Amino acid sequence: MYQFILYLIKSSLGMGIFFLAYVLFIKKQRDFRFNRFYLIFSALLATLIPLLNPGMLANSFQSPLNQSSVVQLREVIIGNGTKPSAFGADISIGMILFDIYFAGLLFMIIRFLLNLFQLYRLVRKSETKAEKGMKLIFPKIKLPVFSFFSWVFINKEIFENQEAASILHHEIIHVDQKHSFDTIMIQLLCIFQWFNPFVYLIKKSVKENHEFIADGDISSSSDRLSPYQILLFQKASGIEFSTLTNNFSYSLLKKRLIMMKNEKKPNHSSLKFIGAAIALSLTLFACSNSPKPTIKNVVEIQKTPITNEAKTNTVQADTGQVFMVVEKMPEFPGGINALMHYLSSHIKYPEQAKKAKIQGRVFVNFIIEKDGRVTHPKILKGIGHGCDKEALKVVGGMPSWNPGYQRGKAVRVSFNLPIKFTLE
Repeated sequence: MYQFILYLIKSSLGMGIFFLAYVLFIKKQRDFRFNRFYLIFSALLATLIPLLNPGMLANSFQSPLNQSSVVQLREVIIGNGTKPSAFGADISIGMILFDIYFAGLLFMIIRFLLNLFQLYRLVRKSETKAEKGMKLIFPKIKLPVFSFFSWVFINKEIFENQEAASILHHEIIHVDQKHSFDTIMIQLLCIFQWFNPFVYLIKKSVKENHEFIADGDISSSSDRLSPYQILLFQKASGIEFSTLTNNFSYSLLKKRLIMMKNEKKPNHSSLKFIGAAIALSLTLFACSNSPKPTIKNVVEIQKTPITNEAKTNTVQADTGQVFMVVEKMPEFPGGINALMHYLSSHIKYPEQAKKAKIQGRVFVNFIIEKDGRVTHPKILKGIGHGCDKEALKVVGGMPSWNPGYQRGKAVRVSFNLPIKFTLE
């Protein structure tokens, strides 16, 4: 769960870096086909790069003795009441965030399917006609002209007028260049990252760029430019029937007219590629700058100093090296909540500590062996009065874990566990 949340954060950051590079280096140049390529592939790269997890790959080549931190598990709270407790065992911030994300994801999926159904129902209720590799759809209700894949939706009274030629030419460009594939791809990313503002900015830029491409092809014929500009004024209603379609009346009138009016500027191809390279490098760095990943049986990873005595004891074994972080971390059977329940149910507040009113945290270090056994429990910091002994007894008696793996092989992994003894 926590690893997935971290992935979403990294992906959002990468998308923001790519979009910033687009605004600074690429957007103002009128190479709209390059812009199309950049926007689509940068969004996909921002989604895929965090999955490669270069930080973890780099970490796998480090010697375990060179690692200065140990994975620290969620804190267990032991009170003197009749009912033991484990901090956050039933609910955690991660679970709340995941539930919120899942609810938003479900809403976006439903909305996407409703939009598709709306288009399908409109086609079923409308008159159709095949022409020039397109399927013309004549809705019975008044709608702006728009296209979706090979379907072109246009009111019959517009189609029968002289202005239909320029309008259809515009939509043919959308159809021939398969702009709907871009729109669907970006819409799916909007579903997956509904919380990410950058994905909506990229979506808006993609749709704008589609219109600039279509306008550019039409305006290349100078004798049709003026009538086409007049047509834009007449049909620019600003109405958008669906987020999945390419709309002729998409509200970009001022930008579109400026793009058609201005002469094409020199193509600074080097600047475009430099900007793209900078964005890619920064994204790779941002996604790899977390060498100690969170995992589903770990709430947080804290830099916990290990004494020389503890470090010696945690690596002295004739069964192999002890790692701090590996590609697949060990897991208690049933996950983190099962571990918290086991510990809080078995650790008892010593009577000696109760009588002396001793409270505080006991830090226990232990190793999960290649076969999942728990060995070498050791107190890193204790409070005495029986609390340290009780913690060692329960931790050392834990059932076997699912072992950790590095490069496909089972390895020994070290953990720290904080146990808080508190009087109610």
